[in-house]
Amino acid sequence: MRWLSLWLLLAAPAFAGPPAGDAGRSVFVQLFEWRWEDVARECETVLGPAGFSAVQVSPPNEHVDHRSSKLAVPYAWWARYQPVSYELVSRSGDAEAFTEMVQRCRAAGVGIYVDAVLNHMADQVGVGVAGSRFDREQRRFPDFEDRHFNHFCKIGGEDYRASDDLRENTARAERLRRCQLLDLPDLDNSHAEVQARQVAFLQQLLDLGVAGFRIDAAKHMFPADISAMLRQLEGDFYVFQEVVDTRGEPVGVFDYAAIADVTEFLYSRRLGEAFARGELAGLQTMNEAGGLLPGSDAVVFVDNHDNQRGHGISAQTTHRDGVVYDLANVFLLGWPYGYPKLMSSYTWDGIHDSAGPPHDGTGNTLPVYGPRDVADCDGEHWVCEHRRPATLAMVGFRNRARAAAASDVTHWWSDGAARLAFAVSRGDWVQGFVAINRAKQALTQRLQTGLPAGHYRNLLGESGVIVVDAEGLADVRLEPLRALAIDREHVTD
Repeated sequence: MRWLSLWLLLAAPAFAGPPAGDAGRSVFVQLFEWRWEDVARECETVLGPAGFSAVQVSPPNEHVDHRSSKLAVPYAWWARYQPVSYELVSRSGDAEAFTEMVQRCRAAGVGIYVDAVLNHMADQVGVGVAGSRFDREQRRFPDFEDRHFNHFCKIGGEDYRASDDLRENTARAERLRRCQLLDLPDLDNSHAEVQARQVAFLQQLLDLGVAGFRIDAAKHMFPADISAMLRQLEGDFYVFQEVVDTRGEPVGVFDYAAIADVTEFLYSRRLGEAFARGELAGLQTMNEAGGLLPGSDAVVFVDNHDNQRGHGISAQTTHRDGVVYDLANVFLLGWPYGYPKLMSSYTWDGIHDSAGPPHDGTGNTLPVYGPRDVADCDGEHWVCEHRRPATLAMVGFRNRARAAAASDVTHWWSDGAARLAFAVSRGDWVQGFVAINRAKQALTQRLQTGLPAGHYRNLLGESGVIVVDAEGLADVRLEPLRALAIDREHVTD
């Protein structure tokens, strides 16, 4: 059956981005575990005005209810990734609230990307948050029964390692895609009835105005099955697929790039390591020449909800690292590679990695927006990394620069260690210039910006006005752990 369906993959269109909002919007954000009402307000008050293209929201469909299921960790974040049914009820809100959020965000110029969990169902016995009964032992769910699941087998640790033996490597790839991820009942996504139900779910979301999807655990699904489902959907939408690839596994990002964009976790690792260690010179090859996906196929990020918690490829820097994390995001948004995604977290202790979002005594998620529409973003409950001034400024910088690829970088400079600078161009015109000082000592350097002569305002606010002379040169001074960004639209004279 897999060979017969291969033509579906080869014939599939690519669902390329950035797809939502205005053409000039080129950054999206993951508002992890936010309530629908709060997402809508954030679209209207922050994301729309700042120029974000879209929001990735947590799975909106019915999931396990910690009050009626025996979860090892009450209210765990991963409960959202244990589907019970495709009814639009979750701890973020009901179908009405979800629909209103989509409409309000769309009116603000911001699309909604739904995190779609299609690989599996819940590893529990109990009742979902919408009241649906389910039983993973009998493999009975409101939408599926035993015949809709793959025969039981478990993924072994060795299955994640590529083998030199071609037959064994093929067998390991088969097990990664057909067997159970952890203990989650694995759906047979090639089954016509499974596809029909999942396509109906995705189409319902598109009909409500959703702009696209993140396909969760795509690595554990056959590419031809993903392609076959996407081809049945109607409308214009964007897709990216979650594939955690350490380059050394039997299944990797290049197996999925023909279908749609793919998460490039290797970028996250290299970027995070560079800023954590203060070794920035190697970032010059943060592109396909350095072994990454083509930029047009890649979704890139400093961290996400998984690698924050050490899952897959661990994030080397997160919001806990303060200004170092901010500098990493300056590079992410300044360097023209991939489709950048920002992370917006909630507070947890860094040890108990299953901890769910802030909630009250009865298990209701706490709102982000409190009295008088003031957001609770001080880190007591919600972190809101995407609101940091430098990050918001760099979203605008990227939108204005509109550089397409790392080949659009000019005037690269590095001290070979913890300092770098580069310009980004569109065609023959330099649009902007970025300098980063990760070192513990001040940077004083005369650098080529490629920009016309003038007085430019530093968008990151640390060095005031940057004077560029007739030759495009500027005397740059940056204090330790600071950055600057200037562009053509912010000339002060």
